[in-house]
Amino acid sequence: MTDASPDEDSSPPSTSSGEGGLDDATQLKLRVEQPVGQEDEAAPEPGIDPQEHITPGSLRMDPQVGEELYGTQLSAAYSRINAHGVNALGDNNTIHVVNNAGEPMAKPVIRNLVGVPDLLAVYAETAADGELGDKLDHRSTACLAGRPHTGRFSTACVALARRHGPDRVHEILLPGDVAPEVLSRADDSIEEDHGYVLRLPGNRHSHVMRLLADLFRRRSASLLLIRHDDSRAGVRHSAEVQHQRPESLAVFRAHLGHHLRDRLTLTAEESAELIRGYLRHSGLVQALESSYGPREVVPIAEAVGQGHPADEGTLAEIIQSSQPRRRARAAEILDSDAGGATASRRPRRADQHERTFRIAYAVFARQPLHYVFEAAAILLEEIDGQAKRLDWGRLALQYPVSELLGPLKVDWQEGREATRLRGGSSRSAWLHDGAMRGVIIDEAWHEFDSTRPALLKWLNSLVSEDEEPMQQAAAEAAGLLAHHDFARVCADLIDDWAASPRPRLRQAAAWAMVAADMGGQVGHLVRRQIREWAGGHRNFQRDAAARVYASGLQQPDLSWSLSDLRRIAQDPMQQHMYTVAEGVYQLYAPHRAAQIIFDLSQWSEDPQLQLHAGGALLSLATIPVDNSPTGVPELLVRAAAHEVDSGDLVRLWQVALLTASLSRRAWITFEHWLTKADADETVRKATAALVTDLAALPPLRRRMTFHLVRMAQFENGLPEWLDAAMRK
Repeated sequence: MTDASPDEDSSPPSTSSGEGGLDDATQLKLRVEQPVGQEDEAAPEPGIDPQEHITPGSLRMDPQVGEELYGTQLSAAYSRINAHGVNALGDNNTIHVVNNAGEPMAKPVIRNLVGVPDLLAVYAETAADGELGDKLDHRSTACLAGRPHTGRFSTACVALARRHGPDRVHEILLPGDVAPEVLSRADDSIEEDHGYVLRLPGNRHSHVMRLLADLFRRRSASLLLIRHDDSRAGVRHSAEVQHQRPESLAVFRAHLGHHLRDRLTLTAEESAELIRGYLRHSGLVQALESSYGPREVVPIAEAVGQGHPADEGTLAEIIQSSQPRRRARAAEILDSDAGGATASRRPRRADQHERTFRIAYAVFARQPLHYVFEAAAILLEEIDGQAKRLDWGRLALQYPVSELLGPLKVDWQEGREATRLRGGSSRSAWLHDGAMRGVIIDEAWHEFDSTRPALLKWLNSLVSEDEEPMQQAAAEAAGLLAHHDFARVCADLIDDWAASPRPRLRQAAAWAMVAADMGGQVGHLVRRQIREWAGGHRNFQRDAAARVYASGLQQPDLSWSLSDLRRIAQDPMQQHMYTVAEGVYQLYAPHRAAQIIFDLSQWSEDPQLQLHAGGALLSLATIPVDNSPTGVPELLVRAAAHEVDSGDLVRLWQVALLTASLSRRAWITFEHWLTKADADETVRKATAALVTDLAALPPLRRRMTFHLVRMAQFENGLPEWLDAAMRK
């Protein structure tokens, strides 16, 4: 299961009678805007206006990037899909507050794992099942140690379901700055005869099991810890079980058999016979046996099931698009002709030039080809620097594109034809199978000696360029490499980018973090790093943390994300920036409206946070309802349905309309609301109530009168509903 956000977040209680926010000018304490405090940091990059408004959604990383980097292993949090089985288990989760150390600290949560019955139907047995069941029969706490993406979470859920029932399995989620010891005070949150799974980084499992054993024993409940096994552990705890990856063929049989039986209503005997027929295909068996775990096997099984009855051609297409086959093709792509029959006639370093060009081609997929040439030249320079070769300069007219690309020549020509048919003229780096992008970068990282230092320095050089496409492509590649060696890539690249006085480098750090999180394997490391930036002493790193949220990352629980953003917003450097507001904008979803508006209203009571609260409201206020022909604002619809507290909303509009740096944009947005309400009766009553509450504040009443009569729509006088609302 990935760190996907729950579909339902806890909403705060209403704190307003519905009569609006502040009704007296003395109650609205808007802050006096001061110059941006830079603390010990250098000045921002010249030419970058810290007050420049960020276009909503402009920093968000395209989910297609994750598909290109990770293929079938893209985290469900970014793929926008609801997966069941070994990949994801958490739809419609119920949040329970375990403990709160005081606002604005993030709160631990417990959520239901509603997909466990589906998991049981497709689960493939492992050698650890029996031993794990025995441990849970005799102990209230146990630990399952194994590597990520080997099915260990599925094994844990199945073990708890077999002991307590499939509808009694939960996951405990802890914020990065909350220790597991807090659970010792959560007696009321642990249900009788239920099972709980907790993913625990580090090696504190023995201490945690000992500390919590009595609590879970009293409740006749079970706690199963999951920890990463680094294969260097010495003597294991008596309650610890070593997880073993299920056999790939067994996973394939379980998933395909479930599809054939339940979706095509075949008998068990019929489905078993069909599966045996498929497994006579040598290419399919080879792909399954060379897979890296269940997350690569399951998509193959699902593709075969959807294509059933799959002939030779269909099976060939399925195998071609599988991760094992992609890895084999990546090896072919980076295997130049250096050792071939023509090796003696090839120019010196031709094979190295070809590999660098193909790596750059993958990194800059979908970008104009001139970026590939430029990046390949820089990579060759870094390689020469590592080898301490004499600088030959950048050679011209030496190799044509078709020769440099080798096996990728077919992809490039196909991309040229597609561009020509669309009427374009630019040649771009195009891959027929977009997911080959990440596999080629992986191959370069893992299969060639002494390449890693040069690759890291190359990405650092690309990020230092002035062109955003080069910075973004390099950041995405760095995120993929962080997925393999998080500590090294962070230390050598991402941390320095996050601490840079140049906003573009801080944005590159944010993109790299989101790209790393998209793979689903290092999410806990990404979130720990973000918390360190958000709570650290360097204001540039705090800005980088805000940019991570603005680029699309979300915590498992909404309150955790808002807690981080509130901490960042208190930084003096952020007082004239809109990064935090954009981070809030990226967190919005209709079912979260009440909690987000409530939190922003709390922010507005702090003069240091008012700019962010008002700016976030204005961004949210422009979001239209999905598929609405009239474009009515989504937040206005929530207000009309009484799904957000009217007092909170009034308070935020007061801040936005009266804050000097926001007021111009705020009045334009507010006029948009009035225009939509005048044309749509379903939201008119709620808008009239909002106008009445805002007009109760004398400064706002005067300004509202001034602005409304100058609206082109109301030049012949205010409509009756609006005039009545103003007069109340």
